[in-house]
Amino acid sequence: MNETKKPAQTSAQNSAQKSAQTSAQKPDSNEMIAQSMKHMNLLAISAIRQKNYKQAIDYLTQSLVLEEKLGMKVQMAESFYNMAGVYYLMEEYEQALQKIQLAETLFRQENKTADLAKTQDMIREIKEKMK
Repeated sequence: MNETKKPAQTSAQNSAQKSAQTSAQKPDSNEMIAQSMKHMNLLAISAIRQKNYKQAIDYLTQSLVLEEKLGMKVQMAESFYNMAGVYYLMEEYEQALQKIQLAETLFRQENKTADLAKTQDMIREIKEKMK
């Protein structure tokens, strides 16, 4: 039998292999941002349940900054939608309308028809409260 020997790895190859393994184990910055975004959303939900609406807005705003950084338009729209809901609960209808219209624009851009429909329902409800 003819055995073929593998050529010995050079130190540069070893170094490159170790670097690849290390980077595979460490989350990249986008992954870290996404994890932070999810954490902010969970905190916002918790704050809403506790009726701490101003804190919820703060968490959603922080999440929105991260979503924008990653170019996540659908998630941005969802954050605007959620912010509108919180402002609605606070009876701050002007703010609610402003946020829901931003959500509507993003959902329309992303062709999210079901989300667009629920957003338009909320717009009608907010406008009704504003009368």
